[in-house]
Amino acid sequence: MTGRDAADRTAIGDRRLESPETVFRLAFGGYLGTLVAGLATVAVVRADAAPAAVTGALAAVGFSVGTLAGVALARRSRGLAARLGRSWRRQTAVLSPAAPFGLVAGAAWLGWLEPRVGLVGLGAMFAVAITGYVAMRLAETCYVASLTADDPVARWQWTPPRSPKLDVIVLALWLLLGAANAYTGEWASAIVWTGLAVVWACTSLAEGRWRIGSVGETPEVRVHDAGLVKQRPYTQSIVLWSDISRVQLRKGELVLERGLFDVRFERDQLADLEAAQTAIKQRLDAARADANVE
Repeated sequence: MTGRDAADRTAIGDRRLESPETVFRLAFGGYLGTLVAGLATVAVVRADAAPAAVTGALAAVGFSVGTLAGVALARRSRGLAARLGRSWRRQTAVLSPAAPFGLVAGAAWLGWLEPRVGLVGLGAMFAVAITGYVAMRLAETCYVASLTADDPVARWQWTPPRSPKLDVIVLALWLLLGAANAYTGEWASAIVWTGLAVVWACTSLAEGRWRIGSVGETPEVRVHDAGLVKQRPYTQSIVLWSDISRVQLRKGELVLERGLFDVRFERDQLADLEAAQTAIKQRLDAARADANVE
């Protein structure tokens, strides 16, 4: 498989999905649809302008319209995913629309709005944040793919940090709390605990702590001309060479120093740390030499 094929396709057994751009369009559409549906539902409930059935129908229409508009926008705006995934500031901006819904929930908790408006705002906050997070991580994956069309200089199989038992216990606990609160009619608490459980599941999949059977790419670390890529089953990220100040082995760990956010690999995650250090250091030195020439 060439470097471009590895970047542009996701393996599922013997089948392959479309490029990350296509998956991002669907996720971005779902994100925009959730945002529109949330805004419409809060407005209708706040105005007390329709019964529950009509409110639900309006939310469904808003979601459908927003999703179609989001997919169309992502398709027409070439490179949108790569632009959004280029920096953490742009990625964070995708999550920012969830904040106003949180303010609505807070205002209801303080008694400034009706409780049902607060419940809708709370649910919309989690829904927008979760769909935004998925779109954000896929945008980052598209950005990495745009930088790494070349064949990797070196690659090693990698085991992302994980604690399966703890992850399952936390997820089960939050779901149980959500169900218990829903049973007793404490809907705000039920939404919070269930929302946290979904957030935990999404981050576990995105970070590679969980994997659905053999679905997805085999986790690995790759050395490219642009930087060091961490390939997870469903997402990938990159550390640019310009961001790394030093590479060293320290107490059984391979450490890529980059200020407050060092990248670390333990021996049970990346078996041949010495070979990885040598290859990464050589490419880092080459990148610095190229930068000095320019």
